[in-house]
Amino acid sequence: MAEATLQDDVVATLDAYFRERREQVPVLAQRAEDQGITEIRSREDMIPLLFPHTTYKSYPDTLIAKGRWEQMNRWLGSLSTRRLDDVDVSEVTDVDGWIAALEKAGHMVSSSSGTSGKGSFLNKSQRDIDVNKQNLLDCFTALGLPPENRWHVIPVGPETGQTQHNGVRDLIIDSFSRPDALPLFDGAPAEGFHRYMARLSAMRRAMADGTAAPDDIARFEAESAERAAQQDRRLHHFADEIIAHRSEDILFSSQFPQLFRLCEILREKGIQDGDITGSNALTSGGGLKGTNLPADYQEQIYRILNIVPERFLHYYSMQELNNRMFKCPEEGRYHVPAEIVLFVLTKDGSALAEPDGNLVEGRAAFVDTTVDGRWGGTISGDRITVDLGPCPCGRAGETVMPNIVRYSDLGDDDKITCAGTMDAYVRGLTGE
Repeated sequence: MAEATLQDDVVATLDAYFRERREQVPVLAQRAEDQGITEIRSREDMIPLLFPHTTYKSYPDTLIAKGRWEQMNRWLGSLSTRRLDDVDVSEVTDVDGWIAALEKAGHMVSSSSGTSGKGSFLNKSQRDIDVNKQNLLDCFTALGLPPENRWHVIPVGPETGQTQHNGVRDLIIDSFSRPDALPLFDGAPAEGFHRYMARLSAMRRAMADGTAAPDDIARFEAESAERAAQQDRRLHHFADEIIAHRSEDILFSSQFPQLFRLCEILREKGIQDGDITGSNALTSGGGLKGTNLPADYQEQIYRILNIVPERFLHYYSMQELNNRMFKCPEEGRYHVPAEIVLFVLTKDGSALAEPDGNLVEGRAAFVDTTVDGRWGGTISGDRITVDLGPCPCGRAGETVMPNIVRYSDLGDDDKITCAGTMDAYVRGLTGE
């Protein structure tokens, strides 16, 4: 009976959230009308309303290539709770300028790197930013590491210069850094992150179809090499500081590829396992981002930096979510917070996957009910396995097992049934 009550509560929450966002997000309203959905009476009713992750990169490439920023505003506005009529793009000359103009008007756009070929852009409100930051502090506290200004903080990176990435970095520094903390790297940050990533995507396409000029390739490779050298200078700086304070507690904030490179540099400088004795901690999210690392890369990092599970805040999340699913230090699985409604779908994203006992495997989809700047329902590119029962650690609620993998990395066709239809809605609403 308690389980049925919980399910009723979830459906009621989904219905209230849907009704509010339907009045605000044009693409959601169009999708709901075409599907004949006016209310959410079951979890199944929500499935046709979940946006494939590709929806946030559904703009035509030519809009950025030709600098059509008014049309990019219309595209983003069709996916947002607030219209973008207040965004002045008259002086915008590139993607970075567009992002800055959006932020000036209170549209805190989150963007992917676009390393897979095309960047995605998601509109967020200040409320989204605040929820995301508070959730990070809550995850630290749940792990047993509440905010205390007693750590040296090393934000290994990557450093993108993006406002939201800088905000999370500064939050960790302000919340945990001791008064005499290690100095940060003072080298000038690389300019024009979005502009660079847009050129990277364009250059990859040009090289693939044979239209890239040799001089353009040479210039781009030179810029890429300088950016890589700048990152390596940062890591050498941090390595020297770690060696000088090897017995003091350090909190690292990093993705794994950058942290592994830092450990390589430490070894190059003569550091061995056991030389660093501070009770160090780490927070990290995300996977390898296409980087090829040894199978035991995590164990190598833990050994040289002296990090144990009780001091490692690892989480599963994505830019479509405000909240994180933090990794259970006892069981190694990810706890789903109450603010997120988890769906495990068939590979094509069209229906709920069938459980096998308490376990169910399929495509991950979520409704983050705290998302404010747009619709919080998304279908990811990840294959996950979920335990529907309580975690053996004693915490209630579903848990995501650690064997998360992207469908695209499996060599499979990462095709979501409704993706083409959703793109058509966006084109129809923006006049493209």
